[in-house]
Amino acid sequence: MAPTTRRSNGVARRPTARQPIPKNVLVELSVSHNKACMFCGQKEISEKLYGLLYQLNDVICHYFCILLSSRANQNGTDREGIWGFLLKDIKAELTRGSKETCVYCKKKGATISCCGVKCRKVFHLPCGIKNGSMHQYFQSFKSFCQQHRITQAVDLDELQTSTSTSVQCSICKEDVIPSPLPTSIWAPCCKRNAWFHRTCIQDLALSAGYFFKCPLCNNVETFKSRMLTLGIYIPSRYLKKLNRRDASWETVPNAFAELLERHSACNAPTCLCPHLNRRTHQHESGSWEIILCHTCGSNGTHRLCSSIKCDQRWLCTACTVVADKTKKKRLALPIQGNCSGISVLFEQALNRPPPDDTILISSDDDSSDSSIQCITYINPPTPQPQVIQTPQIRLPIIASYTSMSTGSTRNRFSGRFSISTNQSKSLTYIISDSIDLTSDDDDGANNT
Repeated sequence: MAPTTRRSNGVARRPTARQPIPKNVLVELSVSHNKACMFCGQKEISEKLYGLLYQLNDVICHYFCILLSSRANQNGTDREGIWGFLLKDIKAELTRGSKETCVYCKKKGATISCCGVKCRKVFHLPCGIKNGSMHQYFQSFKSFCQQHRITQAVDLDELQTSTSTSVQCSICKEDVIPSPLPTSIWAPCCKRNAWFHRTCIQDLALSAGYFFKCPLCNNVETFKSRMLTLGIYIPSRYLKKLNRRDASWETVPNAFAELLERHSACNAPTCLCPHLNRRTHQHESGSWEIILCHTCGSNGTHRLCSSIKCDQRWLCTACTVVADKTKKKRLALPIQGNCSGISVLFEQALNRPPPDDTILISSDDDSSDSSIQCITYINPPTPQPQVIQTPQIRLPIIASYTSMSTGSTRNRFSGRFSISTNQSKSLTYIISDSIDLTSDDDDGANNT
């Protein structure tokens, strides 16, 4: 028996039809195996309708057939059984379905029940899809018959606007009926004229996988939750990280190889390289080393063709024009009048001291376009020294005082009079606003 390799998610690669199926290994079958699902009896493999076809020992079933079965329980981990559905649980569900009759084809083996109120319809998955059933691929994985399927709620104003004009599906660019029908879906995140075919949305979900979002406005949360409610199967939603679906364009071999490519051609107006392929010829160092543009990196030149020194940076023609325009904007402009409006210093916002060429942004409130002007100082005004004023001290004003030598008291009004002093010879001061201490009264007292 040829060895069977396993993928990182635990599923064996598809063996050829001539190779025997290994035991206790989950195998993904192909059309060449010509095996039918034990739930619905169909050999068709359609990931969009029935899911992939798997075989584990003697059990063969579509993934959606076991996932949407009403009494099937996922009692194992993703690496056990068929994505968590153990063999004994699958066989128990097959036994239960053998007693149920499909309401459409009248055959045994129906395991999917309608979740509508008081609805007892039981059907196979292919029979239900052909008769307009709807299935939700998240949480409890509910199923609804055509009578009880969920109808999308659309705003009447938006619906009337859409029906008045021709609407095209934004994915396939074909006409779509702007009405909440089983074949059309309205995107609530985009509002007007955001109608899609259900099949186009389902194909987009299978292709984008984990990166599924609105193709018009790139909304993720609102768009994805509404699509899940309306029965769109998104592989990355209900499967865990073990089987998370990446976008189809990421699985292509060497899909991102061009991102690793480096520009290797001389774009100088005159290439001086004497070799045969002079534009693409290059050395690791020396005169024919290709130096890329320091800004964009999408253009290059030989070191000799542009006379580039050892540590000199080179800019291509497009980047040089942009750099010159930026340099002109930073030239000195005189400031006229008072700057009104909002003034912001970039350097102050960065908590750094402003350099000599401080950039000032000012917007004039009187202008209608509210344009922002950039003003640069070449010679900034020298700051004026701050004069620190010392506070003036007011001396107290004394109305009278006593001489220590004579023991007499002199005031402004009554002249000299005697007072009594205690043994400690303490002096008594009478404070008022009548006499200033700076007046020379002692001289007058001595003269009298």
